[in-house]
Amino acid sequence: MLQSWRKPAKLFSDFNTLQFAGVMGIVLFAILALFMVETQPHHRKVIPVDMPKIGHPVSMRDADREDAMIVSVTRDGKIYFGGDQVDTMALRVKIADHLKDHSVERKVYIKADMRARWGVVKEVLDSVRSAGLMRVAFLVDQRRSVALHM
Repeated sequence: MLQSWRKPAKLFSDFNTLQFAGVMGIVLFAILALFMVETQPHHRKVIPVDMPKIGHPVSMRDADREDAMIVSVTRDGKIYFGGDQVDTMALRVKIADHLKDHSVERKVYIKADMRARWGVVKEVLDSVRSAGLMRVAFLVDQRRSVALHM
């Protein structure tokens, strides 16, 4: 007798695709905007230099800073300060200009190609010293050692 007055349960299914598409569009736009802000390319131009490889390098985390003074010496003897090609006189002037800002680190990082002539690297060192800096660090790569197990 109880079953006669009870109606069977009906499934209720209503899905508004227009509202769903609107919400998903807003979510995708927010994610896209977040990644565009987070991954802005650095304006630092990377100069391809084949750096020397050593066994036990010391980590130079400050060389990755935006305001780090990086001087690159290529195999053919060209000198770059940041991404701009310079000569030794212009290098001295650019370093002195950077030193006017007291918030920059008082250190120059040199990326010299392992096949660059020592005379060019010595001229760069002389320019750095004449600009008033004594703290110089050479950037290198770590040599990969192959262990033989017998």
